[in-house]
Amino acid sequence: MTAIPAASVPGAALPARTAQVDVVSIQSQVVYGYVGNNAAMPVFRKAGLRAIAVPTVILSNTPHYPTLHGGAVPLDWFEGLLQGLNERGVSRVARAVVCGYLGQPGQAGLLARWLTALRASRPDVRVHIDPVMGDRNDGLYVNEGLVEQYRDLLVPLADGMTPNHFELELLAGRQLSSLDEVVAAARELIARGPQWIVVTSAAPMAAQPGTLQLAVVTRDQATVVTHPEIAIPPSVHGTGDVFMAGVASRLLAGQDLIEAVREAAAQVTVALERTRELAWEELAVDG
Repeated sequence: MTAIPAASVPGAALPARTAQVDVVSIQSQVVYGYVGNNAAMPVFRKAGLRAIAVPTVILSNTPHYPTLHGGAVPLDWFEGLLQGLNERGVSRVARAVVCGYLGQPGQAGLLARWLTALRASRPDVRVHIDPVMGDRNDGLYVNEGLVEQYRDLLVPLADGMTPNHFELELLAGRQLSSLDEVVAAARELIARGPQWIVVTSAAPMAAQPGTLQLAVVTRDQATVVTHPEIAIPPSVHGTGDVFMAGVASRLLAGQDLIEAVREAAAQVTVALERTRELAWEELAVDG
């Protein structure tokens, strides 16, 4: 029998390189709803950025509904997803990493190890961390071990962070009752590594009625940015994920931090107004 050589694969000899990736977005993924990567990816796309999503959990919906299916990505899977970014060359080309909701404390250790290696080889890459742990309405909605993991492992690896007031209290280990206390607590985190902290819903007890405050804190400057408080159903989540994606996108475009915060807050306001107009139970994210 005469052997017939296999046909060559078209294009096999052509040069190829890693596809461009601007942002690696590491956070939750739901089938129904707009939180985590579902909320962030449209924002990145609208900004003209190429982003890829790494899930920390895969859920049918957020836990605020009567039923819930799915769960945290297993640790060996999560480690493999991060390793795959290295193996495919994404770690060499990505300009920024955005980290949000984590499904279990063990993921924080794996993420910290990966980020440490990334920063050692790519000191230019930007790392933005939103320590998603809870809020004043729902309280703590992650494993309490994650509070310590964020504080000890991830804060030192961040260029910037966007905790809400409740999350900043968790990281500081105390209640904060004024903007001055918020700024002081933010600077405690900055002393451990980040260049800036933006506290969302900062000092709500001191805000004017109908408004929310953002405290933009660096080592030597503190600025308060205000935006309207839009009444929404309690099932609507994901505003922090849209905000972080908006800030990260604008910083990559070269905008000043304060301007990036103002424009990202306005983007969230538009999404909330659209959500209210449609009477949706989920955030109306158009990017």
